[in-house]
Amino acid sequence: MKTFIIGPCSIETYELSHKVLSTVYPYMKDKDFYFKGSFDKANRSSITGKRGPGLEEGLEIFKQLKSDYPNVKVTTDVHEVHQVEKLSEVIDLIQIPAFLCRQTDLLVESAKHFNKVNIKKGQWMSPQNMVKGVDKLKSTNSDCEVWVCERGTALGYSQLIVDFASVDLLKEHFDKVILDCTHSAQLTKPTGRIGGNPKLAARYYKAADIFEYDGVFVEAHPTPSLSYSDADSVLPLTTMEKLLKQ
Repeated sequence: MKTFIIGPCSIETYELSHKVLSTVYPYMKDKDFYFKGSFDKANRSSITGKRGPGLEEGLEIFKQLKSDYPNVKVTTDVHEVHQVEKLSEVIDLIQIPAFLCRQTDLLVESAKHFNKVNIKKGQWMSPQNMVKGVDKLKSTNSDCEVWVCERGTALGYSQLIVDFASVDLLKEHFDKVILDCTHSAQLTKPTGRIGGNPKLAARYYKAADIFEYDGVFVEAHPTPSLSYSDADSVLPLTTMEKLLKQ
């Protein structure tokens, strides 16, 4: 079954997260769906960038969403080893950020507490090097499902390119290969600020089936310009709903 990971970049507030989930859920309730939101955007490029509600408040928001939608599964990213056990009380699928995809201690601790771990592929990592992360998790927890999430490979310091040819290689080693449609559409502007191309992100969403990805990862927001992060690449919630209808 195809997996769908959809939500805002940051969970921001309960109200924002509920708005996104209430829009998406009617199309997802019979599918393998995970609501995604970050409780902390710990890798912002600027010290002044909004980071989100934090671990404790974030967990309360996830608990409330799971109470509102009893069958919904949730996922979030983790940045520090000490956060893993606390997250395992609420989170169904843990996500390893791209910048931490080789962080051995974080991978091992995640495998100790989760049976499903989704590793975001680093923009600088070859498919062959990503494969080495599987052993770190499987040797810790043989029952752990190890997923990899393709989010583009950096060409120079700006353009991200999705290597569709790597899907089959990754499938030989990972339990699932997911296409991150929105982060793969990011583009560094001349000012150094991260921009993006939502139209390209929507095309990646449609292309995922053609290249036989096991699932898609998509970030959506009711008002992208107000998003705490990735404002130029997240899909407008109205666009996300149109794609789900298709």
